Amino acid sequence: PRIRLPAGAPPGVGAILAATLARPPESLNTDWFGTTLLQGLLRWSKRGACDARDYAEAWLAHQAAQETVSRYQGPKSRLYRVAGVPITTYAGHYGLAMPCYEMAVQFGDARAKRVCVELAGVIAGHAHRNPIGLIDHDDSSAFAIPDACYFIVTPLMLAAELDPAGRAAFHDLAADQLRRYTDTFLVAETGLARTIWRNGALGQTYWTRASGWLLWAMTSVLRYLPENDPRRPAFLRDLGRLAAGVRRRQDPGGGFHVLLDDPTTPLETTGTAMFATGVHEAARRGWLREDYGDAVARAWQFVRGNITADGNIVHAFTGWAGPAEQRRMVMDHQKQEWVPGFILRVADEMTPEA
Repeated sequence: PRIRLPAGAPPGVGAILAATLARPPESLNTDWFGTTLLQGLLRWSKRGACDARDYAEAWLAHQAAQETVSRYQGPKSRLYRVAGVPITTYAGHYGLAMPCYEMAVQFGDARAKRVCVELAGVIAGHAHRNPIGLIDHDDSSAFAIPDACYFIVTPLMLAAELDPAGRAAFHDLAADQLRRYTDTFLVAETGLARTIWRNGALGQTYWTRASGWLLWAMTSVLRYLPENDPRRPAFLRDLGRLAAGVRRRQDPGGGFHVLLDDPTTPLETTGTAMFATGVHEAARRGWLREDYGDAVARAWQFVRGNITADGNIVHAFTGWAGPAEQRRMVMDHQKQEWVPGFILRVADEMTPEA
């Protein structure tokens, strides 16, 4: 496939796009491993860097024809269909909304639009809640993590954009969950998000992607919540506290450690990428009062240095919240599709127009 990157894009982005388009569409699943990668592909397609329409439509048609959910690594949960596509009530499947929103907006794809609206309905009407009111990561989880917040509030806000009749209800649920997750995980004294909540108590660590996921959840809600919504000022204050707290932990080389407050842990690419893109968007939209230009530029330079010309991403923590809380430094231990998907999304935000 022909790849036409704008000036300033890391060379590895083109390699990721080409490698993805060379795969059979059905090889991407409906868990966040596959949907994060497809979302990134579609974001660059929108910019004219590649043509992913046929690919995405073939992928969605394949998934809608399946009898059960595509193979995935997460926990088993209840099965539902959204516009014919099988998913479960594991939060990783809620990421299906992200590429489908791109398809609905870019191509006017009616089935993709239905996926977004019906998926938000599954979250609103069927997802479990834990004892403190957080929508659960999955049906059997005995823990809560900021990761789930992003995968819950983002589909709700996207569905609200596509379904005016359900907009108020979806906004209310997304704002409720962002408020609950923020109040649970964001520690005022440090300005950082704890890694995990388990057995009625917060964990002890500050995993870099825990703060990254909460940051992305905040920007997902603020991106679409009306300017006059009375809940915005509190979310903006939370965003400022989190951005400042993470910035205080930045390494002189621009990166962030796997555990933000522990410089003995490795510097890490994906959490640094989350800071770069989340704070870059927040500053670009005027949501932050302070100047974060230098911190964002140094973070992005660190990330770029960990993307090889052939599209590999190195120094990535490829575990999840559990290993992070246990201080097990699981770095680059296996190929995971969400990692190049992350990089496509972040590079889209960080690369100026040609």
